[in-house]
Amino acid sequence: MPFWVGLPFCCIHGSITVDMLHQLFQGIIKYLLTWCLSLMTESELDQCLRTLPQYFGVHYFKNGWSKLMQVSGNERKQMVRVLLGCLVGKVPNNILTCYRALLGFLYLVQYPSHDEESLGYMETTLTLFHDHKDVLVTLGIRNHFNIPKFHSLLHYVKCIKRYGTTDNYNMEAFEYLHIDLAKEGWRASNPRNAMLKSHMHPAQYIDRVRTSMWYLQSCVV
Repeated sequence: MPFWVGLPFCCIHGSITVDMLHQLFQGIIKYLLTWCLSLMTESELDQCLRTLPQYFGVHYFKNGWSKLMQVSGNERKQMVRVLLGCLVGKVPNNILTCYRALLGFLYLVQYPSHDEESLGYMETTLTLFHDHKDVLVTLGIRNHFNIPKFHSLLHYVKCIKRYGTTDNYNMEAFEYLHIDLAKEGWRASNPRNAMLKSHMHPAQYIDRVRTSMWYLQSCVV
């Protein structure tokens, strides 16, 4: 029996929020990039990326995307900025509409504040995608859209209304802690007893140092 069955006033489904990092950047965007390779070759896509003009604040992929081995969330964000420009003139207009709708939804989700108007924009862009997504099945790119990450898009508006903007529960903030609490600790230790030496001890030391700093600052004040 699940642990939450006997808990009063408990709705376990309400405790599960959407996850922008893994559902959108590492999920939806990954699907969009894979579908691109069904519409053009890797060399064509890389050539489109190389011919895009460089712009301040936008990463320039001088070698394209085919050479990337392990793509991070930040790199996915940079891909989103230039993806639509690579498809113009290369794919049917219905495909462009699908991609534009999903990318528009992705940017709307990241708003630092929302009102009924912005939430309405999110629902409109999502409806636009569903109205044109059948072209992907017609062209043989997809057989179906029974994909959990695409289903999760339906819950974003409801989740924002209930819990606030997505930056309150985005896993990206916690993933960044891997640098301090996992990677740096691992590099500073030997591989033996890795869990204890490279994860638990450094985290405890960091907490002690921060506590001491706060105490010293309070004494100075």
